[in-house]
Amino acid sequence: MHAIEYPFVKIFSVTKPKPNGLDQYYGELTSLGDQLYEILDQGKQWSKEIALAFSNGGGAIFPHTFFSKCGEQMGAVIHAILDSGADQVITLGTVHPFPQFLQARIKEFNGEDISQEPSWGVLSPELINVKDLLKDEFSLNLFNSLLKIEVKRRGKKAPRLIERYPSLVNRHPETLPGIQELEKLAKNAVIVGTEDYCHHGIAYALPKSSTIPMGEEALSFAKNQIEQGFSFLQQNKYAEFYKHGMHLNAIGDPSDVTATMHYLIGSHAKPKILDLKLVDVSQLFKNDPSPSWVAATLAKITKD
Repeated sequence: MHAIEYPFVKIFSVTKPKPNGLDQYYGELTSLGDQLYEILDQGKQWSKEIALAFSNGGGAIFPHTFFSKCGEQMGAVIHAILDSGADQVITLGTVHPFPQFLQARIKEFNGEDISQEPSWGVLSPELINVKDLLKDEFSLNLFNSLLKIEVKRRGKKAPRLIERYPSLVNRHPETLPGIQELEKLAKNAVIVGTEDYCHHGIAYALPKSSTIPMGEEALSFAKNQIEQGFSFLQQNKYAEFYKHGMHLNAIGDPSDVTATMHYLIGSHAKPKILDLKLVDVSQLFKNDPSPSWVAATLAKITKD
């Protein structure tokens, strides 16, 4: 197969995150004060619907960008988990293409053999060798902190969290090392995960002439891109879903989480957007390249 340039190689050469780019991201949990609870509680408008999906064997996806901009989406999932009374929760985290993963991602992108890659599989942070691989990963950090905050506020026992990171799903979730264990765990657990489906702008290697500023046109673009990806999943077309997700104008996280969740829920699983908003992320990168935004998405995946 002819090798094609993996999108993130271009991104890394065009712009880089600020050394302290995540300070604001984490700092919001203290700087927001009581407003944090107000934002969390705004998520109750979707929590019943998500809890119903859980009770019928479905799952939910939440974003991992700035809490102040989309925290109600995270809150919706947290309230749904606690309201459902779930004892166990599988949390699927995104594996971002940091340098320790990049060569394996390039192989995956080009259809090469990844069977000997240490990052291929359902990664468990409980394993020492995996801890090092995941040392930079942040996708579940906010969610874990917010869940603890809400559990403390409610004064109830926290559910057992089973944290996993599906990596290099490679268009075939059924062959992923560790998927059988995850299938067994999923029989007695609620499944949630985090993914940011659509990244767009100068920070993501698009020329300014091809970018869409934040606004209604951009929101419509993001919605159409995400729904197109979901339509592939609904047909169990994992290869098409992967290809669509890696297309530069719809580039996002590797989409391993959603593909894995869809597979665990079953061939008739149906993903649906519950809420979508654009979040400006230009301040995370050197020289604040604008426009650069992420489509923060709350979605449910129902069993049928």
